[in-house]
Amino acid sequence: MDKKTLESTIKDLFSNLKKRNFDESVDLIVTFKNMNIKNKDHRFEYFVSIPHPFVTKIKTLAFVKNKQFIESLKGIVDKVIPDEEISKITKKEGKKLANEFDLILAEGPAMLTVGKFLGQVLSPRGKMPTIMPPSEPAVKSLIESQLSKVKVTNKKSKSSVSLMLRIGKKSQDTAFIAENTLAVLSSIADKLPNGKQNIKDVIFKTTMSAPVKVGGAL
Repeated sequence: MDKKTLESTIKDLFSNLKKRNFDESVDLIVTFKNMNIKNKDHRFEYFVSIPHPFVTKIKTLAFVKNKQFIESLKGIVDKVIPDEEISKITKKEGKKLANEFDLILAEGPAMLTVGKFLGQVLSPRGKMPTIMPPSEPAVKSLIESQLSKVKVTNKKSKSSVSLMLRIGKKSQDTAFIAENTLAVLSSIADKLPNGKQNIKDVIFKTTMSAPVKVGGAL
């Protein structure tokens, strides 16, 4: 499957869209064949970097032990929770944090506390903290790097062997969305037992549209 074929499908999808007062998201759906979803070797969850990010800001939480560092992080992350407050967070509050924040960071010394009191809540949701570098510029750089990453997983699919993820925005150039798609498809093929031969269909849809299948051979 090449860039030209993908871009043609995306253009066809966009040409039939009604005008909306918001920028619709573009989703990529991939279905698989000759795979057993119950086989753990056929299930995967990882992050891949795309060449053309469509997210401009992510909501970030940081768990911090160093009180001076807490002050330094104001304006860089959206919320800071001091180490001594972690043990007071209830399971319900922990779930809310996992849902609210796109990226969770933790200063090295605070990571042990997070694991002890919140590990059972954050880990199943894929929100265990990333170790935070010890300087403000490095934290900024880490957050910016996350803008180009998308999560790819088929672990949530119980009824069929498939996955869906956001791949772009309607306001983006169709060539950019096609290139993002190629990056994701290539990474998926590397995870499959028989590579691209396990990919059945590639489908695009927007927030409000019906799905459109990509033509052409993989």
